Amino acid sequence: MAWLVYGLHALFWAPFLVRGQLDKRSGTAQTGPEAHRSPGATALVWAHSLAFGVTYFGIGWGAFGGPLWPLPMPVRLLGVPIVIGTTWMIIRVMMVFRSWRLRAALQSDHQLCTEGPFRVVRHPIYTGLVLLTFASFLLVPNVLTAIGVITNFLAGDVRARTEEKLLAGVFGDRYTAYMARTKRFLPGVY
Repeated sequence: MAWLVYGLHALFWAPFLVRGQLDKRSGTAQTGPEAHRSPGATALVWAHSLAFGVTYFGIGWGAFGGPLWPLPMPVRLLGVPIVIGTTWMIIRVMMVFRSWRLRAALQSDHQLCTEGPFRVVRHPIYTGLVLLTFASFLLVPNVLTAIGVITNFLAGDVRARTEEKLLAGVFGDRYTAYMARTKRFLPGVY
């Protein structure tokens, strides 16, 4: 089961890698000076990375015989379509998001994206990350993958709030209006 999970993770991360390579080749990579940056942006990326480390350690632990919680196999296998659907969402994000970057930092030519998945939620990438860890928990249900879901949600929520402050400061009423009509992670709920 662990190889399936790792393969699904590779599928999920592929659009980020492809987009990065395409941006490098076309000369549109986000490498210029940052006009605006949230304090602690790099630390937040590291915190989110640590949360993913917990998830990956949990998957590995399950692969090498660590105890798994007794979820029925049909429930566990729901993780597969969740990752596939989430990967499709990330592909759509990468197709419309012109100013994608890892940290909460904006260049002077940053474009506010409200198209594609951004019409549904303000932070579809963080939504995708949480769904990826949730699917991992379903596929390899143990205490570490459960902690990974919680810590990834918390890290994504803190990062989203940080980015929202930055974007509201730069885009003003335009971003505030976008926030009023679009939920952070879950359409119509949160």
